[in-house]
Amino acid sequence: MRPAARARTHLKAITIKSGNEMTRILKLCSALLLTFAAASANAVSYAGTTFEIEMIVFSRTQGMERSSETWPAAPRLQYPWRWVDFQSTNDNGAPALTPVPTQLDNKVAALNRGGQYRVLFHKAWQQVLWQKHRAPAIVISGGDSYRGHRQLEGSVTVSVSHYLHLNTNLWFNDFTGEPTSASILLPEPPKATSDEPLDLQQGVPATGGMTTGFSAPLYAQHVAVLQEGRRLRSGELHYFDSPQLGVLIEVRTVKNPADAAGK
Repeated sequence: MRPAARARTHLKAITIKSGNEMTRILKLCSALLLTFAAASANAVSYAGTTFEIEMIVFSRTQGMERSSETWPAAPRLQYPWRWVDFQSTNDNGAPALTPVPTQLDNKVAALNRGGQYRVLFHKAWQQVLWQKHRAPAIVISGGDSYRGHRQLEGSVTVSVSHYLHLNTNLWFNDFTGEPTSASILLPEPPKATSDEPLDLQQGVPATGGMTTGFSAPLYAQHVAVLQEGRRLRSGELHYFDSPQLGVLIEVRTVKNPADAAGK
């Protein structure tokens, strides 16, 4: 075979091999794109879906005292600007958080039985969940009251992306003892400035907006925080832990929100 013919044959073989490699690469890229598209479609399909949420927040009666950890010296305490509470309504006047019967009463009874724990908050509600950038924080409070504040304060945010997510922004206030230079200034719990609803679908306050009230500042002797984010699975009981606070939460799917809320 002449050199020129051999060169053409070699070039043709290289071209065929390169073409096969390119075909395999294109098939791999197409498979990856289909996988990502399916995952994205699955995530979007959850946004705007109503879920049932039940949450218990409890404190240890001697949590920090028995722990090797110390009270944080300068915890970051802040309420998100976009929030709802159990009196909020959405843009059509319906409750933003619809109360439903609790199903974890046996867990509450078990916590209260031994005297080592005190339940500060226990509620169940239905809520339309959105992706994180649109999900409002839920203002939480419980325990003893002191000058417009509660032992348990803060917020939690439940959102949906590829999975369900919970972010806790909770703190436990210790009001015992006299304030000192090391005492911690507490943020005032947010209050609505008008009866205008919160537009949950847009994720921004409607006309009139939300703000905090105005009262004398209050300091706590110590503050313990539980600030954590975690992925959740629907229908499973999840546990968040800290030396002072604990959270039990279960998120359940709802087949018919209207019927379930009316039970």
